[in-house]
Amino acid sequence: MDLLIQGIGGIGGVLAGELWRAGLRPTLVTGNVDIARAMGERGLTVKTPSRSFAVHPPAYAQVSDIPSERRFDAVLLTTKANTALDAARQALPRLKEGACVVSLHNGIVEDDLAAELGTERVMSAIVGWGGTMHAPGVVERTGPGKIHLGELDRPVSERARVLGRLLQAASPVDVNDNMRGVLWSKLAINAAITSLGALAGRSLGELLKARVARQAFLGVYAEVLDTAWALGVVLEPVAARPELFYLAKDASWARRLVKDSLVRVVGHKYRRLRSSMLQSLERGRPTEVDFLNGYVLRKATELGRQVPYNRAVTRMIHEIENGQRQSDPRNLKELVELVEEV
Repeated sequence: MDLLIQGIGGIGGVLAGELWRAGLRPTLVTGNVDIARAMGERGLTVKTPSRSFAVHPPAYAQVSDIPSERRFDAVLLTTKANTALDAARQALPRLKEGACVVSLHNGIVEDDLAAELGTERVMSAIVGWGGTMHAPGVVERTGPGKIHLGELDRPVSERARVLGRLLQAASPVDVNDNMRGVLWSKLAINAAITSLGALAGRSLGELLKARVARQAFLGVYAEVLDTAWALGVVLEPVAARPELFYLAKDASWARRLVKDSLVRVVGHKYRRLRSSMLQSLERGRPTEVDFLNGYVLRKATELGRQVPYNRAVTRMIHEIENGQRQSDPRNLKELVELVEEV
């Protein structure tokens, strides 16, 4: 299978490095001249919890730099969500008949990709482990987890099985015929952890020590699940059962105490985790909030439902992007107070 990986950041870099180390030869497009140059000079260094290694694959800054005769069976989009559609457009002329474009993003980008490319072209995936780029061409896999892979809103296909077997060289893979349920389960976690970490400017451990942050977490999370269920989505377990952190509005004080304790445990377990959205803000780059909390807001609005936590988070993150607000723990107190006034 001729494979193209677009976006050699944390996730894309780990995938690319592991596949090259296993003897596979995907074509790599960095989307960034500095990363392509660094990889050309020093190769790609990958650190994992169990080992560290370097490979030396060719790296192209843009798809247009690839020799014109090259064609691909599958494209893995590991760019930021807000650049995925443009990356897919660049790759489209290089696709073979029946080839697929696979979204591996924080948030749900698949709807936009399907509208542009056609549903038959789009495959969906999420990565259960984390990836960080420490410097151009130096990446680290953080934590355990699987890649969940499948067709978008269709049963598992042979091409999904083939791609799943190929990706086993880089990570455990679960080929799933309910990727919509997988996407929404992961969305609930990301919409809470990633976005609230960016609002507060804190690591997950620091963030979830505060009761107001745990309250915001549970509020954001519940709105995501309520929206998914209203859409008829059957949620799939990813890291845990989706209902584990769900707190109904009419929950008893005892139930609230249990859920608060569970979120506190998550904060301690993953205390060093730092929001990728916060990293984007610190680099002065646009965030993926429109494909996380903003996506929940759009879907809820279509249904005539209110999602005040996700609405406020989306607005506040955009205010940070625009320089009207700073990442600060006090944003969380403001967020909760805004919602309580609704």
